[in-house]
Amino acid sequence: MSILLLLIIYIAFISLGLPDSMLGSSFPAIAENLNIASDMAGYIALTVSACTIVSSLFSAKLIEKFSTKWVVFVSVLLTATGLVLFSQVKEGYTWLFFLIAVPMGLGAGAIDAALNNYVALHYKAIHMNWLHCSWGIGASIGPMILGSFIDSDKASAGWDKGVLIISIIQFSIALIILISLPLWNKMASKENNKPKEEIKQVKKFSYKDLFKNPVFYLSMIGFFGYCALETTTGLWTGSFFSYGKGLSTSKAATLTSVFYLGITVGRFICGPISLKFKEKNMMRIGESILLVGTVLTMIPFNIWFSIIGLSLIGIGCAPIYPAIIRSTPYRFSKEASQKAMGIEMAIAYCGNLSIPPLFGLIAKSLGNNFSILPYMILALLLLMIIVHEIINAILQKRDVALTEEEKKEYF
Repeated sequence: MSILLLLIIYIAFISLGLPDSMLGSSFPAIAENLNIASDMAGYIALTVSACTIVSSLFSAKLIEKFSTKWVVFVSVLLTATGLVLFSQVKEGYTWLFFLIAVPMGLGAGAIDAALNNYVALHYKAIHMNWLHCSWGIGASIGPMILGSFIDSDKASAGWDKGVLIISIIQFSIALIILISLPLWNKMASKENNKPKEEIKQVKKFSYKDLFKNPVFYLSMIGFFGYCALETTTGLWTGSFFSYGKGLSTSKAATLTSVFYLGITVGRFICGPISLKFKEKNMMRIGESILLVGTVLTMIPFNIWFSIIGLSLIGIGCAPIYPAIIRSTPYRFSKEASQKAMGIEMAIAYCGNLSIPPLFGLIAKSLGNNFSILPYMILALLLLMIIVHEIINAILQKRDVALTEEEKKEYF
């Protein structure tokens, strides 16, 4: 039963990935077809992220009131509806993109926080990696679908049909989740029927307890840095290939999948590896690969350096996000994990909200010079490495001082 539910959760995460890559991969075509500025994608993404922050902050209360299953179903339904509306925007009405960004952002934040914490508490590390591998499948499929519909010879027309197909897939996933709702009830019943000695009494954990912990602030900075890196790369890879490398909008849209395929393949491979390595070492492996990929992308002589480099950046990203999520109960205790997760998601989307549009503004001011993307990636990577190593040093000292009873709250 738990395996079947896990498969449903994987499918739900595919739905989370589909719209995440849609905007960045399609926007060079949208900008050309609707005659709008190349950096508007950053402002639309900012709106999505702002709404995602709101839903992430309220995710713990929503889950407590309505349960994880209903939060997941409604979230997928919201993003599917947003995608249908997105596909219908015409020239002269591009302000509608910002209104449509609201349901898409609200849906993304709630499902992210809900499922990440659920898997972190109920399943092994391998499943956290494969969960985000599922997200990568969705994020990789999106650009491929869009690229197949965009016609570069006809003012990049066809992007709307690609978005509509993605919305149909999203509605299908929402239907699967609706049909699977009884599974969640059976799993909850199974948990409630455990012998009393197996059920750990959960103490009330306030936000004040989190705010007193210095690791909390460092974790937020690290999460901010990672999500800003991933989102900026995903959003502007299409523009990097189109404006920076001179490729057609259809090829640029398709090549966006290179980054997301790297994440997907990397997370599939990281699944069994995560059973042998601690989360902090998984992060270090990812950061090292990221560094190599970033350097390769900086080499200007051949397009293949950029393609291979962005693939490696995706592979490097693969273990980091799942490792940060899996580290949350360890960093703040199992009781505090849902509250911490909601705030983590909100701070993460602050990275999504601020850095991608900032980069778009900088690139546009330099004459649509999106070839500077690797330098932004490098800056965020260095921030992330420094913060994570400080956290490791603090937690190592804390673990030495813990009693055996206290360790049960974290391990």
